[in-house]
Amino acid sequence: MDGERRCVHAGHLELFRNYDEHTGEPLPRMNTILVDSHQIEWTLDDAFKQAAAVEIERFRREKAEREGAAAAGAVSDSEIRREVMNTVGRKGRLGEHVRCVVSVSMLTEGWDTNNVTHILGVRAFGTQLLCEQVVGRGLRRQSYELGQDRDLEGNPLFEPEYADILGIPFDFASEPVKVRNSARLGWGRSRWRIRRPK
Repeated sequence: MDGERRCVHAGHLELFRNYDEHTGEPLPRMNTILVDSHQIEWTLDDAFKQAAAVEIERFRREKAEREGAAAAGAVSDSEIRREVMNTVGRKGRLGEHVRCVVSVSMLTEGWDTNNVTHILGVRAFGTQLLCEQVVGRGLRRQSYELGQDRDLEGNPLFEPEYADILGIPFDFASEPVKVRNSARLGWGRSRWRIRRPK
């Protein structure tokens, strides 16, 4: 914007920076992505497309195998963005360099990654179920290789994995809700009674 003062902060942690600390220019590959489910259209500039040319071509070939050669020719920016999100942290894929995803609203059910290591909840959580859904993002295993430890019967166990979860207000002290299993008919409704065969 002409005439406006612009200040770009490179960020304190190099691992999460999207801007070069010396020049202030955007890096060709983003380390941190801001996702707003109401506005998921971030701009794919030419520098990103050049830096990720090999991965974009791989994605195009995989799409051709899945959907046919005609579909592969028209890979949209929207599809590339979705592929970046779906491959966060995966080596050799479009999302390989992404280290941090900041979600303004909820991440949709379609986003499924198994390498979430930290979740920071900085929003209002109205229900316990919402807390569980958010934490569920960090509960997917990263590896299914069996470790050296064994259970009491000698079966190999998975290596332990952890996710740091902060700001999610779990209430572990609450009692489970008891559900009534019986129903009663209201006055004057006996003609609608359902009888079970014996």
